Amino acid sequence: MIPNRPRPLPLAALCAAIALPGCLVPDERSTTRWVSPETPEADADEQPPQADAAAPMDVAVPVDDAAANLDLGLPPADAAPPVPDSMLEPDLGPPVERPAACGTPATGAATHAGGGRVEAGVDAGSFVGAAVDVPADALDVDATLMIACADAIVRDGFTPLGPALQITASPAAKLGRRARVTLVFSAPDKPDRVEDRHLRLFWKPSNYGYVAEPPVMDLVHDLRAGTFSFETPAFGTFQIGYANDAGEPVQRRFTYKAIGGVSMGSGGAAYLGMKYPQYFDYLIPLGGLTDQAYMLHYIRNRLMGGFCRDGEGDGIGSWCGLPAPTNPLEHASDYLYWYYDDSEGAGGNFDRSEYVKIFQDLAYAYGNLLLYNPESPYLPPGTPAEDLLLDWGTRCSAECRGDDCQVTPPRTLPPGTFFDDEYNPRGEYPVIAFCDGEDGDPRGVLSGERPNAVPLEVAYAVDVDGNGRRDLHEPVIRNMYEPYRDHGCDAVASPDEPGYDPETNPDPHGDDYDWYRNPNGTEANFVYDDCGMGQAEAYDDLGLDGVAGTPQFEDGGYDHGEGNGRFDYNPNVARYLERNPGFLFRDLPVEDRERLRIWADGGVRDLFNFSIDTAHFSGHLQGAGQNVRIYNDFPKLFQGLVDDGAAFFPNARHKDAFGRRGQSIFLSYGNPDADAFDVSQGDGAHVGTVVQALNRFMSMFEWVHNRWPGGDYSKIEGAFNREDGVVFFDSRRFGKTYRFGISLPPGYGDPANAGVRYPVLLVLHGYGQGPEDLPVTGAILAAQMASGLWQKSIVVFPEGFCGAAAVFQCNDGIDNDGDGTVDSSAEGALRRECSTDDDCVGTYRCENGWCCSQEIAVCGPPDPDCGNNREGHSEGGGVTLCSDGVDNDRDGRLDLEDEGCLGSPGQDSEADCKKGAFYTQHPSAKDGSPGGPDFEGAMIDMLEYLDANYRTKRPETLTVPR
Repeated sequence: MIPNRPRPLPLAALCAAIALPGCLVPDERSTTRWVSPETPEADADEQPPQADAAAPMDVAVPVDDAAANLDLGLPPADAAPPVPDSMLEPDLGPPVERPAACGTPATGAATHAGGGRVEAGVDAGSFVGAAVDVPADALDVDATLMIACADAIVRDGFTPLGPALQITASPAAKLGRRARVTLVFSAPDKPDRVEDRHLRLFWKPSNYGYVAEPPVMDLVHDLRAGTFSFETPAFGTFQIGYANDAGEPVQRRFTYKAIGGVSMGSGGAAYLGMKYPQYFDYLIPLGGLTDQAYMLHYIRNRLMGGFCRDGEGDGIGSWCGLPAPTNPLEHASDYLYWYYDDSEGAGGNFDRSEYVKIFQDLAYAYGNLLLYNPESPYLPPGTPAEDLLLDWGTRCSAECRGDDCQVTPPRTLPPGTFFDDEYNPRGEYPVIAFCDGEDGDPRGVLSGERPNAVPLEVAYAVDVDGNGRRDLHEPVIRNMYEPYRDHGCDAVASPDEPGYDPETNPDPHGDDYDWYRNPNGTEANFVYDDCGMGQAEAYDDLGLDGVAGTPQFEDGGYDHGEGNGRFDYNPNVARYLERNPGFLFRDLPVEDRERLRIWADGGVRDLFNFSIDTAHFSGHLQGAGQNVRIYNDFPKLFQGLVDDGAAFFPNARHKDAFGRRGQSIFLSYGNPDADAFDVSQGDGAHVGTVVQALNRFMSMFEWVHNRWPGGDYSKIEGAFNREDGVVFFDSRRFGKTYRFGISLPPGYGDPANAGVRYPVLLVLHGYGQGPEDLPVTGAILAAQMASGLWQKSIVVFPEGFCGAAAVFQCNDGIDNDGDGTVDSSAEGALRRECSTDDDCVGTYRCENGWCCSQEIAVCGPPDPDCGNNREGHSEGGGVTLCSDGVDNDRDGRLDLEDEGCLGSPGQDSEADCKKGAFYTQHPSAKDGSPGGPDFEGAMIDMLEYLDANYRTKRPETLTVPR
């Protein structure tokens, strides 16, 4: 097994969560076969018959078959829970007519402790209608709330729907929790062609001078009755409107392909979908890196932060800590405490050792974000590739505590050579390589008292006391960009702008970035802005080290960019930011921005803050013209489709349950007020509770499988085949063999369907996983496709694991073959009998009478046969990660030297990185040299391979409502 491998949720657990007999598992008579790419398929140029005519709307709706026989344990249609009126097709009667004139403003009291409600329009003719509901503990003071009509605020090109309504508090009060606002309008004013997905919210916050167009949050509506209810983080003036051309017929190109993913695959799906929009219609990033700018800010200022800068606290080498997070959901991490989640929904054991691997893999995927080296995208400057060939014990020997230490000095840049404006401005200290990794409970916390056994590889620390070891408070260098002031295009900080008042006018120039209120703002948006026309943020042209007059790389020094007359990012950071999905979407042609649709989610307790990260992503979508809907947890999304806490399951009565809720959707799942037990079960975590994990997949699949027009919703009675397999093919762009898993839809192999073509859904797996780790997905999809609830599609699971696909390592500390001895790989005299830690060498500890590396989970005697099999097998299983710095197959060559060290004929198994490829083109090879594997190119080759070898549906342009 691979240590710390994310745990896929078992199908049985998901079935148990929804307590349905049969659940998602096909009939026991079903068969599973391995799909061979050599299997003859229909002629590529053959035009298949369409299962249904193209739907006359932006989204396709499945046929309403109330008699659908749900033999998979589903409740019958007549037992379905009530469905909101807005989701049902039957005529609800004539639209409501309401008075159009405003009358006397409505007022009411609201308190901090109890909240309050103010309702206008109760008396006939007095008001068009509105209400505001404030929950308990939301207001910072007791206040009187007032609702009154205001001047229209919809922008040109939009038609208002109802008047603009202003909500104010006296005295001025801030909301600590969101309030709910309900607007009422005269329904006949809305043309039939205008649906709720067309409606946009216009909002002028009380203390800001501009009109925002934020995503609509937790919308509950009835367009025929004329109600539009949503949540807001602040008061102000509100109005809804629709574009003048909403619902009019337009030409839209359908590629019949979608790309989604989880965790690492989520970021890959968002990036690839935005970079290559010509291949995709829908993007589905679930809980991953979707906003590089925010994550860079979090890595730099939190995960790598907390050390005192020059002139702060007790000076360099002391601890200053960090202020509380600005977002209440953000984890309060710093370098001494990397947030660790031990809940059931964490998705893996992400301890400090796992964080180190992630940092390393980010450096392989994008280049080293902390330090720039013109000779290596991966290694810090001054570190030769040969250092990677040294075993961990040698590289971490300086961590040894005790008299019997055999210390090899770490890679060191002596005083006077490396400068840093924060931590070494005079160059008086040496700069050293160092080790980190988990050192015991509490997990994630760096003790400083125990040795660390994992080389960080991509970073340097300032050795303030000169002892050759990074001590607890000695800082880690983060040279990401030249020093600049993130004050926006006007280069003026808000407090210095005329008219500034922190309460009544905090942003006089209207340029403060806020993902919800002002996503196009340039002040405090985490990136340097050169806005053209002579407007740019101020910076210091001092190079990446931020110190004047230091030697540049071309002069034998370690600085880059000083005095060149332009702002410089670390080139690796620039590459990283260029892959920001939100920025890529903003720069797309308007026709692609109008065509693409996105479903994204993130947990409120995700250990990587992916709910916050994806909120920034959704803000960029909204700021570039998308109409995004935000739902905070599943009850807000489901709105009565299922009982609170239950799992969503599609039903024939629920016609495309989520398809009419805006162009794109962001689901922030998890209850911020969950109790300790629910948190321990994973509420809002990286994967979530069992029910949340199931709901994430089911709601997303429900959405995407009802988007494509002309889909095949035919039912397959009785048993059905799941045709699954793993395919290997030679990728020209990748330069070697690439693999993917594939799940063909029920009925694909039936001769009667030989002319039918299918859309394709790509599902990218998470960090450390492989295509075989998402078996639940195929089961869920096949069952719903066979029942006719979702249209049939080909589902593909691309490879994103950069090591081998097998599951055993020869150094994983597990007795895999059960012979009573534990793995050992070329450790020589290091794994020896002992009485105390003093009997062990370097970072090895004494446990159970044997000296073992801290990486070994259960210490014991070494297995003398481990690694002897020249075919790459140890203890009956395959050696998995040819990246451990150990000669596992004992052929005299270490991993970096050993091409294809597993001897697998189907796959070059030498690792390209540590555990995850991030689905991008790597600037660095495994040895740190320029030119790594092209996972992007492999993906494009795979799409071409699919079109050539499977009956994929061909792109076409259709007329649909805008």
